Amino acid sequence: MNSFQSLARRITELTRLLILSLSAARFASAGDVLTQHYNNARTGATLQEIRLDTTSVASGRFGKLWTLYADGQVSAQPLYVHGLPIDTTATPNVPLIKGTFNVVILATMHNTVYVYDADKENRAANGRTIPLWARWLGPPRQSGKDIDMWSTNDPEWGILSTPVVSDDKTTLYVVAWHDEGPQGLAYRLHALNMKDGTDRQPPVRIRVSSTDPSRPCQRENVFNPCVHKQRAALLLSNGAIYIACDGDGNRGAMCAFDAQSLQEKAFWSSTPTGDDGGIWQSGQGPATDSAGNIYLMTGNGTFDADAGGQNYGSSFVKLSLEGNGLVVKDFFTPCNQKFLNDEDLDLGSAGPVLLPVAPARIVSGGKEGVLYVLSPSNLGKYLSSPTAPNCQNTNAVQQVKAFDVLVKNGQTHWGNIHGSPVFWAGPDTGRVYLWGENSHLKAFLFSQGKLQDVAHAKQSAYRPPDGMPGGMLAVSANGKQPGTGILWAVVPLDGDANQQRGVKGIVLALDAQNVTRTLWTSEQFAQRDRLGLFAKFAPPVIADSKVFVATYGDDEPLRQYAENSRPTQFPQNYYVAVYGLLNPAPPGPIVVNQDRGDVTVVKVSTSPLALNTAQCKPKDAQSIDCTDALSESAQAPSFHRIVLPINPDISGCSLLRVTTASKDAGLANSTGIGFWSVQAAPGNQAADDQGLFVPKAQLKAAGNATLISGDGATLNEFAGIVNCPAAGSDSLNRLFKPYMQFEASGKIFRNWDLASNYRISSTVTEFDRSKDVLRH
Repeated sequence: MNSFQSLARRITELTRLLILSLSAARFASAGDVLTQHYNNARTGATLQEIRLDTTSVASGRFGKLWTLYADGQVSAQPLYVHGLPIDTTATPNVPLIKGTFNVVILATMHNTVYVYDADKENRAANGRTIPLWARWLGPPRQSGKDIDMWSTNDPEWGILSTPVVSDDKTTLYVVAWHDEGPQGLAYRLHALNMKDGTDRQPPVRIRVSSTDPSRPCQRENVFNPCVHKQRAALLLSNGAIYIACDGDGNRGAMCAFDAQSLQEKAFWSSTPTGDDGGIWQSGQGPATDSAGNIYLMTGNGTFDADAGGQNYGSSFVKLSLEGNGLVVKDFFTPCNQKFLNDEDLDLGSAGPVLLPVAPARIVSGGKEGVLYVLSPSNLGKYLSSPTAPNCQNTNAVQQVKAFDVLVKNGQTHWGNIHGSPVFWAGPDTGRVYLWGENSHLKAFLFSQGKLQDVAHAKQSAYRPPDGMPGGMLAVSANGKQPGTGILWAVVPLDGDANQQRGVKGIVLALDAQNVTRTLWTSEQFAQRDRLGLFAKFAPPVIADSKVFVATYGDDEPLRQYAENSRPTQFPQNYYVAVYGLLNPAPPGPIVVNQDRGDVTVVKVSTSPLALNTAQCKPKDAQSIDCTDALSESAQAPSFHRIVLPINPDISGCSLLRVTTASKDAGLANSTGIGFWSVQAAPGNQAADDQGLFVPKAQLKAAGNATLISGDGATLNEFAGIVNCPAAGSDSLNRLFKPYMQFEASGKIFRNWDLASNYRISSTVTEFDRSKDVLRH
């Protein structure tokens, strides 16, 4: 049985009983994601998100919902189509599916396209999710050291680039790498009917490398489908499909195909008489403006365009489809392009982003860590400089050293920009976000056609381990409304994804107006939300209040495969993770927060934790609630919720005791004392509230005192847990802050401690503020 028959039988078995016919719509209004990074400008922002905001995205309310099965690594960004009619009635040998669905589209390195119901899991008895339809396009190219020196994408290369959906949502265009046996290796452009996965047109071959059928991989032309990589996302613009290619030692190539007939319309090479110049852009697609001009960035390669040549290595290039040709209309090449080539610092490691601003601007950068702002009406061409490699490009609107060089173990590591920048206009000002390697994420203010106050760009709290590739980004918001902007990022958790396999990923949600504020991460409640293996260049997709994140699978050993070594152990499961809002909490009374001196922390101490987890209560299939068990063991109420995995290892955890002082006059009228509290890895504070409110009747009094103000006070004791081990860090810190609560007129008033947030960690295990807050 061949792979196609095996896949078809598997899908048939899974869906034998799934015959769906929907008579009424059951989906909410949502924006489609028909192309990589949402639009042909590649801004990376979806602006129709009404439920995910800086309040709702928190670990108690947001988390992993399910996973969508795949048969191989998912390198392409998922796509999303709202209200898609599915009808497999006329398709032989496939299960009957008929109805209208919100769907998510996955494409794998095994050359399979899946269309899944985006609104529910549809899990079969064997644990795998059931697609609405799936289509295997044929045997993929087997991996090898000639195209994958670190074997990070073993064992096969199939659909590498992000497909594109037609504007009328009827056709999915996909480029797949095929092993065609004696005919050699080939790329084919497929046009699939979105309703059932059948061909709209027979797939067409994208060029050939040899005119000798007996030697199909003989290098004769500027394009060689045996070794070229088609990584950049597809672009559909004005009835043409644009397909860009790259690969070490290969000339950059761009093909244009007619979207209706699938016939080639034009071909362009970035270095037709030179070398290299690949168009890869870390998976970012070429961009296009309203006039139909195409913008792209090239990697290292020959450059002589300033002297009348045709070679555009290490350049921004503006193209126009005119007749049967792609014509260069303008370009920008950094003044230190020779240095960039010599040091393997591809300019084209990211893709261009066309900002929706006036005057029009393009932003992007490359492996040097420099961010360029250009004018699309005058890119700037090339100005040589005797001061290279540190020359200034006066022909650019702006250049900013966004990420610094890291020198480690005597080696220089540049702040490579792989994930392309993303942009949000915001309620106050525009922001350009990017995450270079060996660094925190940075958010640059943008107004008046330039990046502003670049020396004081705000940064994320989290910093990934040293190594490639930095972060893959997207923004969700409800237009420009304050409190709705979220910067979503997927970055490595525990390794270098360029040279290692088995690198785990972490998903982060940051407040887009203040990226120093972490709203949620997939590691806060890892037992429920952990992502799996990091997919190197696939940004997250936010649609209809869900977040879809590609992976390279569930797990495998973290290891480097150098020289001729190849992996023999692969993930047991491949999938895309789906995150979203959990069961909503019922609406509560209005809460009024105020800064007052009614309660303050006096002292804090830690000691060995003695907790019998057998006394904890089951919470769900994966976790237990030990809040009451800790309170009983410590003989003091817990000030935060304590949720642990089944059979937890708490050997590294410590008992945390907190003593507060409360004004007697306030305590007499209050309903109790509560806390904001969160555990956080060093440098990664999550801002969601995991603290607890303790009613006055349950408070544990520990004596009386007099505040510095002269007010009488009662001392109360509380218990918590701190310094438990955490993935990717030594231990989890505990942050907290108390408030005194009052209830009146149907409202809750919380009078907060005037001091800043308190932190206890493995290095700060106790403190005593008695002399500062109490009279003696």
